[in-house]
Amino acid sequence: MDVTDPRGRYDDHVVTHSREVLGPKPFEEAADSEAATIGWVVLAFVFDDEDRVLLVDEPWADGWTAPGGVLQSGESLAEAVVREVREETGVEASPIRSHAINEFNFANERTDETSGWTAVFFGADADTTEIEAELGLEGERIDDAAWFEALPNDVFDREFTEEVYQRCLSNRPSR
Repeated sequence: MDVTDPRGRYDDHVVTHSREVLGPKPFEEAADSEAATIGWVVLAFVFDDEDRVLLVDEPWADGWTAPGGVLQSGESLAEAVVREVREETGVEASPIRSHAINEFNFANERTDETSGWTAVFFGADADTTEIEAELGLEGERIDDAAWFEALPNDVFDREFTEEVYQRCLSNRPSR
């Protein structure tokens, strides 16, 4: 997959590195995941005209997070944002730009083998605001989706999410 890394276009990204050590079986499952196989994930803080942010509640996150997912073959990062937000919530969105990158890696505790992916966080404007009743694709569990005036208390990875949310919100183009 030929993906253009946004760090070549913008030099002001928030960049973090995460590393998790896993047992052999969880490592094998994670390394075989679609995200690790493809290597790129997108997430988007989508804002409406009232500066509310669209979030999804997914079991893996143990709380609210930005909608997103794995790139498909031939997609750009921005195209993946549009598709993922639509698939997860039914909302149509226009990506503005990327603001953060998390290099997520995990290691096998026995062999020290590593795998992972690059997660790119975008700010985006909502073109529509109605959330569909059926969330996500078949086999994808999303418990809820909602618009928020501010980040809720039970947001995934609070410190990082708050920093990226604020950056996306403050860099929205004038409407």
